[in-house]
Amino acid sequence: MTTPRRRRPHPKTAQIIELARAGRTTDEIARTLRAGRTAVARVREEAGIPPTPRTAWRKPPHPKETQVRELLTEGYSNAEASRRTGVTPATAARIRESAGIGPATIPPPPRPHPRTAEITALLAHATNTAIGHQLGVDRATVARIRQETGTTYRKPKYRSVEEKWADHVRLVDGGHLEWLGERSSTGTPAMRYQDQWVAPSAVAFRWGKGRDPVDQVRAECGVRHCQAPDHVDDDLGRQRTREQLRYLTGRGPRPERCRHGHLQADYGRYTPTGVAYCNKCKQRERS
Repeated sequence: MTTPRRRRPHPKTAQIIELARAGRTTDEIARTLRAGRTAVARVREEAGIPPTPRTAWRKPPHPKETQVRELLTEGYSNAEASRRTGVTPATAARIRESAGIGPATIPPPPRPHPRTAEITALLAHATNTAIGHQLGVDRATVARIRQETGTTYRKPKYRSVEEKWADHVRLVDGGHLEWLGERSSTGTPAMRYQDQWVAPSAVAFRWGKGRDPVDQVRAECGVRHCQAPDHVDDDLGRQRTREQLRYLTGRGPRPERCRHGHLQADYGRYTPTGVAYCNKCKQRERS
């Protein structure tokens, strides 16, 4: 009768038993001691140590746990710690909770505005309001970027109203001039010179025609608020142009008086197509 062969003890039996009694799982002991899982389970069974309950299992620490903890302790949010380390926000939240770290104290950095570069380029040359109108952005955004960059706008000293006007227009396609300065609440270009409000279109008209405008000055080129001197006209110029159109289309001279007897030399006007009408009668109809 042969005697059963006795199994030799594992060389790390004592260490396995010590870790098992400390509550470590079989997998943890195998990873720590670089021993086979089957061998660890056998030693545990021979020593009469039951498996560690699932409630006591511990997940291995995240490879970047130390780095994440440092950021969270400094006051950064889960999202910022995630962005800086590459872990998921859920992992950062788990590390915060397990370490007992309080809520973030450092506010997240503001998202860069998509037109930050364009705004920055204009800060030294225009006001927040002017930049906002030019780029179609909120002037509060311009103010924030100005504060972040520390850029100061120094108001230039102009020798004439024409010089200031010329410094606030920009040539665009088609020979039109775009207004870059201030605007009224309705979006109409406006300019302040020597404590007085001046209509930029009136300055453009004087620049091109060499005289003061009569009544309202408007762009006649089809581009709203165009400031090109050759593209704007006053009421007198518009009426002359429309009168010429009336003759060119064969309508002939307008009547001396309207059907209500108003003298057309004083009250006569023309539509953009050259049709004559009495402005006195039209004002009466509106009232």
